[in-house]
Amino acid sequence: MAQPKRRTTRVVVGGGAGFAARTTELFLARGVDVCTALALDDLHALAAKKNPTAVVLPVEAAGESGFLTCAKLRVTRPKMRVVLVGEATPTAERLARFVGARFATAETAADVVLKLI
Repeated sequence: MAQPKRRTTRVVVGGGAGFAARTTELFLARGVDVCTALALDDLHALAAKKNPTAVVLPVEAAGESGFLTCAKLRVTRPKMRVVLVGEATPTAERLARFVGARFATAETAADVVLKLI
């Protein structure tokens, strides 16, 4: 008997509980397979295990900035697509590009990620 095809996780959402819950709901409503990591240690492990198409992070997270988390992810997984979500400012957008991420606001995050996947 054939094994059922395992669904591929396309997006991993990291960050605090509130951010993760809101962002996960946006993707689930659009039919995107998503996993959530509330702690940054879990995020790195989940990204390595699930090999998602994209990782979505808040710019500001407890314990470590999204910029630093993105930089760490890009060192271990250079082709990983990362979207940083926060308030649109020239500095935030410039820093996102510097660490190899795309930038989005909370309102545009799902659309930005859907273009990547």
